[in-house]
Amino acid sequence: MVEDSIQNEAKCICRSCPSYPRGADPILYCSREKSNKPVMKVTCTCPGCPVWHENNLTSLYYCLEGPAED
Repeated sequence: MVEDSIQNEAKCICRSCPSYPRGADPILYCSREKSNKPVMKVTCTCPGCPVWHENNLTSLYYCLEGPAED
């Protein structure tokens, strides 16, 4: 699991992702819940995120699928 922390939130790049649901949606989907807003699947920038690398994640589109599992 990815720690839901201020440090991880500061490293998170969700808001720069073309698929990010605009507006006041939360970030750090790999740790938190998936978006409750519509997500247009354009491309996923998770592989470019420090949080993704530091936690050895392999999946994409946490905004659609929900947080990373153990």
